[in-house]
Parts: sequence; C-alpha cells; structure tokens
Amino acid sequence: MRNVILYMSMSLDGFVGSDREHPGAAIPEGAELKKWKLDRISTAGAHLMGRVTYQEMSSFWPQSDDPYASPMNAIPKVVFSKTLSDDEAGWPETRVARGDLAAEIAGIKAESGADVIVWGGRRLAGALAAADLIDEYRLLVQPLILGRGEALFDQLPETRHLELVESTAFPSGIVVQVYRPQRG
Repeated sequence: MRNVILYMSMSLDGFVGSDREHPGAAIPEGAELKKWKLDRISTAGAHLMGRVTYQEMSSFWPQSDDPYASPMNAIPKVVFSKTLSDDEAGWPETRVARGDLAAEIAGIKAESGADVIVWGGRRLAGALAAADLIDEYRLLVQPLILGRGEALFDQLPETRHLELVESTAFPSGIVVQVYRPQRG
C-alpha cells in the first residue's frame, strides 16, 4: 500500500501563507536542500494537489528548466477539485478527482507504485490531516516568524500525536522535520 506524504513549507510559528510573505518563497533553499527534495520528489508515484496549487504549478513547470521540472512533469498528478473541468486540466499526466476525499485517497493508496506526495494547498492538506489520511508529514520549517496568516492545521477536530522520524537542518536555516502519526 502506498503512503500519502505531505510536503509543506511553513513559518516557525506554523503559518503556510500570509499577506506579509509566503514561507515557501521567503528563504532561498540552497543546494543541499534542493538535492534532498529532488531525491525524494523524483521517486514519487504521484503528485496530489488542490485546484489552486495545480493551476500555479501547471502554468510554471511545463516551461521550466529547473531540476524539479522533469519529475514534476513526468510523474502522474491528481487534482482534487469540484470546479476544475477536465479541459482545464491540460498538464500531461493529470486527472481530476471529484469524489469523496477519503474514498479517492483509499483508491490512490491501493494502487501499485511508489508513495504519493501532497503539495497542497492549505485547504487540501488541512482536510487530509483532519481526516487522518496523511501517513507522513515533511514540514520545511523556515527561519521566519510571520505573526499571522493561514494556519495549516486549523481544521483538526482533535489533537494528533506524531512521532519525529527525521530532523535535518540545512545551511539556509530551513529545518526539515519528518513526522509520522501515532495511530492505534
């Protein structure tokens, strides 16, 4: 069974977006973190994302010469959206998932292949976390305090206990924290 892995950049105070600054674009990654991410992205079985993230990525990656472009373009993508039409989903290797979130994720996990990566956005990531559908959290904590903004986990119905399985600090000051839910 495939795992669902969430990648999310966030500020030290837990925000994934703000009217001040976006945590994922605030601090340059540096070569070491780029390699860490590329090694993991390249082996993904699929990329999962919400409509807004899909529209942002699909307008960028097909024309990009960034090292991430090749795996982003080649690996299948699943967009969770009730409003995106199949015609609007023109990025190759893309399908639109319109069904029940838990049922769609169960189907994706049951498929053969490598683990799948969730890129967001915040609403999809929050809904997956609230429904306990994330098997691993890979949080890229930026050396940045926003003070206000969009919280990632504001949809959780209860406290979740996690196990830290990896923590890596990069020269950029970004710390990758990898957690797995403690279930049962």
